Amino acid sequence: MRRKITPPLIAVLLLFLVSTNSAASPVKAGAICTKLNQSTVVAGSNFICAKLGKKLVWNKVPTVSNPASTPPTPPTPLASSTPASTNTTAPCKLPVADGRGDVAIGGWPRIPQRMKSNGTVISQVIMVDFPDAPATMSTQAAFAKISGATDTFKEVSYGKFIYEMQPTTKWYRMSKNSSAYVAGGWSFEKHKNYILEATSLADKDVDFSKSDSFIILANPDAIGMGTSGPAFSPMRNDGITLDGHYIGNGATSAYDLNHWGSIWANHELTHTLGMVDLYTFNPSQNGNVPFPFTGDFSYMGDSSFTSNSPSLLAFERWNIGWLDDSQILCSSSKEITQLISPIEETGGLKAVIIPITKTKALVVESRRPLGIDKNLAKSGALVYLVDSSIQSGLGPVKVYPANTSSDPSFKQSPRAAGESVTVEGITVMVSASDSSGDTVKITH
Repeated sequence: MRRKITPPLIAVLLLFLVSTNSAASPVKAGAICTKLNQSTVVAGSNFICAKLGKKLVWNKVPTVSNPASTPPTPPTPLASSTPASTNTTAPCKLPVADGRGDVAIGGWPRIPQRMKSNGTVISQVIMVDFPDAPATMSTQAAFAKISGATDTFKEVSYGKFIYEMQPTTKWYRMSKNSSAYVAGGWSFEKHKNYILEATSLADKDVDFSKSDSFIILANPDAIGMGTSGPAFSPMRNDGITLDGHYIGNGATSAYDLNHWGSIWANHELTHTLGMVDLYTFNPSQNGNVPFPFTGDFSYMGDSSFTSNSPSLLAFERWNIGWLDDSQILCSSSKEITQLISPIEETGGLKAVIIPITKTKALVVESRRPLGIDKNLAKSGALVYLVDSSIQSGLGPVKVYPANTSSDPSFKQSPRAAGESVTVEGITVMVSASDSSGDTVKITH
């Protein structure tokens, strides 16, 4: 039998409903919530109750590309240098979208043909000279020109990557004059044949069976080798096989080694880790400025120890695998306040990334004059766009503010305390800056 509800009981129920509704705040970003980590969905958007200072507030969780496999998780508390262990980074993991294939800014996991990026990589260094340029220096003196690359890799990878070079102790004479190998410019087949000849000469003395990489070190005095010592990063198993072992990543030096020094090896071998060129392939289209996109930032652009700040960008280090997801704050929130620790130091949160489109994101990191960045002219928050639909050498990364006639190397681009920059409707303002890093407020 259905019970009849009397008028007094109706009044009590109405009073309960009114008091309940008046105690609950509407669920929206920034509104007060009551239970830490409580989650809810409103109008198709995910919200989670997170701690902000001493208060609990609703935070909107960015939508991920595959929510079935990567559920949204709570964002990092604001204004904290603690790694963002609960942050979801999926929207910021840009896909390979430039149509090239061998190198890219983006792609998780990395292009599978590229060299492993963590642990120890064994590299054979084969010394070669030429009939027109016989070596007069010792192999030890030649090797000293590139041996520093190991320490540079150790620094920028936070000790995660050890590139162990094993040099030969004698020169191997190539069959042609130096200029004959590069006449008309390198093609893939010409480059591969040069490598095959050099490694075949050394194969009787060198065990390649445990090697994952190689460097063909041409006599540094061989002017005929020109100024292009390229990386070897083939696709489709087009590498070389020696002692029954396939090797698909390496580099060959040229006369310009005398100018660049060991950072030449870091630049070329970082291609074999999958990274792109950040200088321009078309300087005539960019005011005859060789570094119109990133200036003196990242050795994938200006590969010089004397440049302003040659260590790799945070996005590059993350893409390679030297920064963990927990060190990246990826967020589409309309307002973010976050302390970012210097990229040159180990540990801490290293970048705030705002996804803009499927292939484009804004990145903010912190720079200090430490290590190979000792020449940094201005400390502060470095702001740049990454677009994985743009190919190597055509501007896949752009630092802001852009270069000007008064600042062609972008030396004043890092934002100091009180300074700001707006890129594609996103404003980054530095509210504080000290030895711990830069606290940025990002709004859009």
